[in-house]
Amino acid sequence: MIMPEMTIERAWPAVFTPFQARLLSDIQSAPIALRPRQQISSGKTTGKGLLYLSSGLVGIYRLDRMGRRQFLSLNLPGDYVDLFGFLLGHWTGIKSAFGAATVKETSYERFQALDLQEIEINKQFWRISMIEASISRYWIFRIGRLVGRARIANFLCEMLVRLHARGLCSLDGFDVPLAQTDIAEICGMTPVHASRMLSELREDGICTFAQGSLRVMKLPALFQAGQYRWDYLYLGADLDREIRERASVGPLRRRASA
Repeated sequence: MIMPEMTIERAWPAVFTPFQARLLSDIQSAPIALRPRQQISSGKTTGKGLLYLSSGLVGIYRLDRMGRRQFLSLNLPGDYVDLFGFLLGHWTGIKSAFGAATVKETSYERFQALDLQEIEINKQFWRISMIEASISRYWIFRIGRLVGRARIANFLCEMLVRLHARGLCSLDGFDVPLAQTDIAEICGMTPVHASRMLSELREDGICTFAQGSLRVMKLPALFQAGQYRWDYLYLGADLDREIRERASVGPLRRRASA
């Protein structure tokens, strides 16, 4: 399953200007191809550069002493892989492609030179890192509070909205290189439990998931089952309105002006 390539300008139109996106693209390396389930390591990259995921999915996880994985994040086409690690000086966790993926690397030296040339760049990366931090906090909520089918449905909603925001799918479903066992690990559940929850969603006529393909029959019911709100993604007003209308969800509560 090959996902289309994502450019920086398409991925972050509200963050980088077209000129800034071109500057960032110009200092990237040639595409580095990753095989399905291949770890990102110094064998393919320098291990010190800024990695842009142009296609595919990359998960970041840690292992316990028994070798069991706990996923910390999931990068989609258009994301920077472990941006925190790059900005703070060293990578954390293990990074692995789910299916075939492509990354492009920017050396630290080239990034620093661009930062001096285009002073707004650093501020834009700070904004991206804040959005990623918001997603990480939401993952804590999902794992810590939601249970059973709500946790599975919530994750499916997030994937649907994040991919749709990048123009990689409609709100009717998506195709990704994820197996049921991957979703189980991402959601902190056993494969048997995750399979049972997916079966419930299918039997209730809400959605089906098989071989990486999600098909949504009842979008409002999926959002309701997952208790899902997407305010933590900081989407634009037009996209927010489209999702609310399709999912039959009321407007998000806004902070009152001082």
